[in-house]
Amino acid sequence: MIPLVPIRLPIGMARSAAFCGVLLLGSQALSSAQTQAFTPKAIHDEIAYLASDGLKGRDTGDAGNEKAAQFIARLFAKDGLKPIGTSRERDATAPIDGSGYYQPFTFLAGHRIGKSSGLTLDWTTGGPTSVAGVSAVHHAGAVEVTLKDPTKVRPSGVSGEGRAEGDIVFAGYGIHAPRIGHDDFAGLDLKGKVLLVLAGSPGDNPHGPLTSYSGILRKASAAFDAGVKGILVVSGTGDELKSERFEFQRNEDAGMPIMRIQTDVAEAILGTPLKPLIELANADKAVSRATGVKAQLSPDVHKINKTTANIVGLIEGSDPVLKNEVVVIGGHMDHLGMGSQYSLSKTEEPAVHHGADDNASGATGVMEMSHYFGPKTLAHIKTKRSILLICFTGEELGLYGSEFYVKHPIVALDKTAAMLNMDMVGRLRDNKLIVVGSSSGSYFDDLLAEVNKTAGLTIAKSGGDFGGGSDHESFENKSVPVLFFFTGTHEDYHTPTDTVDKINCEGEAKVLKLVADCAVNIADRADKPVYHKNEKPVQTGGGFAVYFGSVPDYAAQVTGVLLNSVRAGSPAAKAGLKPGDIIIKFGDRTIKNVYDYTYALQDHRPGDSVPVTVKRGNEEVTVTTILAARSQ
Repeated sequence: MIPLVPIRLPIGMARSAAFCGVLLLGSQALSSAQTQAFTPKAIHDEIAYLASDGLKGRDTGDAGNEKAAQFIARLFAKDGLKPIGTSRERDATAPIDGSGYYQPFTFLAGHRIGKSSGLTLDWTTGGPTSVAGVSAVHHAGAVEVTLKDPTKVRPSGVSGEGRAEGDIVFAGYGIHAPRIGHDDFAGLDLKGKVLLVLAGSPGDNPHGPLTSYSGILRKASAAFDAGVKGILVVSGTGDELKSERFEFQRNEDAGMPIMRIQTDVAEAILGTPLKPLIELANADKAVSRATGVKAQLSPDVHKINKTTANIVGLIEGSDPVLKNEVVVIGGHMDHLGMGSQYSLSKTEEPAVHHGADDNASGATGVMEMSHYFGPKTLAHIKTKRSILLICFTGEELGLYGSEFYVKHPIVALDKTAAMLNMDMVGRLRDNKLIVVGSSSGSYFDDLLAEVNKTAGLTIAKSGGDFGGGSDHESFENKSVPVLFFFTGTHEDYHTPTDTVDKINCEGEAKVLKLVADCAVNIADRADKPVYHKNEKPVQTGGGFAVYFGSVPDYAAQVTGVLLNSVRAGSPAAKAGLKPGDIIIKFGDRTIKNVYDYTYALQDHRPGDSVPVTVKRGNEEVTVTTILAARSQ
């Protein structure tokens, strides 16, 4: 058994306990031999630790996330859960041998820049005497300037690795949107060239039709298909080119070198002031042209891979046959750390994003299930089927942990009777609980009605749409019946103010008891719930007008888009696409990543006939699909 290390809770947490009507007793509740489940005090104490300043927001792959995982693993051990993972939390190559509670894996966490980035500019005729304070060098009738000052030129946070060299072509805002009447690439030969573009979109109107084309990833996606080798983005107008917040924490990669440059550098390339060109571009006038300047981009950018781990523990069932099947109860334990591109904070300053509701409340729910079902607990509720508890990591990055689990299940998915997911279950208001996925299991509607006779909650069901942006989606995509429990969003969502003092501990206790009752019912029935496929196209956002029916694996580190599943009856299914296919071309768009794929879908309309090329094993297969309209 892994020893339980006492937890010291900050004084500020003791004050916040008053909301739950409890008195904190340091680590006493967590270090006692047996812990009663679903008490407001236990719920508060566990959330308080996970959401403490010391864990710094539990960002996936960071030290605070590791501490949270260790805390949960120790609790699983104390409650007598069977270890079915590895004891080597940070070793993604470790065998899953039952030595511990971890299921580790690696992921792309972002990029770092070195000190060797540079931009070399060559004028074969004419040329300036200096650029951005750097004197020009004359050789063989040409003028060359090499810039290394990061306040004047620096890699973009989405730059690919390597170098790019070619003639520079100015293309205004670099927006290629011919279907809506705007094309900065029109009339330009871009093959083998370096593209110089303005950041943003004309006028930077947040409600304009070109706003969705303003991001550098979308511009790079279109430029790649036009044969562009690298991109220079004019993104500084002051005296200093500053790094954007969280710029290098992003896990996107444009697939080509991209560098940001200061205005005076752009003006040296263009040989003219930039302001009149911006005014013309904002008025939708043509400004694109060749510059007569060559460039060599050398961004010193390196990918950062980190290791993180799910936490898994098993409570074996009592029935000699049914114990080979499991009911999964899960919730993610990661959050946003000190902030990220997903933060909704009103300040640019780094701050602990405590994530008390999102999702220390759900991870605590899993720990409370350990107290309820664990063999060494006071309750020790026995069930015929086994109960598998999982605290997922990487959910905020795109369901990384649950996607990894369903691709590498420790218990076979065909032996998984159901998955119950808790995400943001700590803010029960007006006694209302949202439950998603009730139509995914053959008897789930009746089940919820039965268990709620005791709970007395007002349940708002969303049975026909199994989405919801959380870990149950990974299981539903593998045809496992799911129930997703959620007490609703709030103004503190993804901000530093999602703190433990705002948790309704008594309300969460009611929710957790209902979840446990659902688990017991499913685990004790002779019949597994029969999975019912959701045929309704799931609205996934992004302004799509079309429906294709593919479900990407957002965590896969492949060139292209790996399909987790294909929805029955969808255009993708009718075209013959299969789970495991990797989309590498959609129409005339090369697909390097999920962003290229998103932009390709957005560029099409219902009824379009589109050739789609996929890698299937060692072969490339091209099919034709007719895109459908998306249901709202």
